[in-house]
Amino acid sequence: MFKIGELAELAGVSKRTIDYYTQLGLLEPLRSESNYRYYPEESLEYLRLIHVLKKQNLTLEEIKERVQTMKNLSFSVEEIANKIEHLQEQMKHIQEEVLELKPLLQHLNKQQMKLMTKPLAQQGYGLLHALAILLGENPFI
Repeated sequence: MFKIGELAELAGVSKRTIDYYTQLGLLEPLRSESNYRYYPEESLEYLRLIHVLKKQNLTLEEIKERVQTMKNLSFSVEEIANKIEHLQEQMKHIQEEVLELKPLLQHLNKQQMKLMTKPLAQQGYGLLHALAILLGENPFI
């Protein structure tokens, strides 16, 4: 259990941020007999998840919905945050490789380029569809 200042320091955020997230319902402290707020260790995991989701440009309301959903799951928040970060790293790596490949493809004629990129296009569509489903978007509308 952490006091607000301890949690803020460990998470690298301000006490004001902790207060704000608490008011929004993103964090849930426990109250001591003397009415001090104590945050369970899982609060650090939620702060890490909030940070990851903010990097994805989600609003705090969207983050709150996802955090509440995750609280009802049997998975740990840390496990979910790790998977999201891992996926972000893989996507960044793929993006870098595509940018490296682009100038090499310019040396091919149209038929060669089509032959070489067809498998990428098929997998790319599959990836876009999977991401749309993950993000709650219907790719067919």
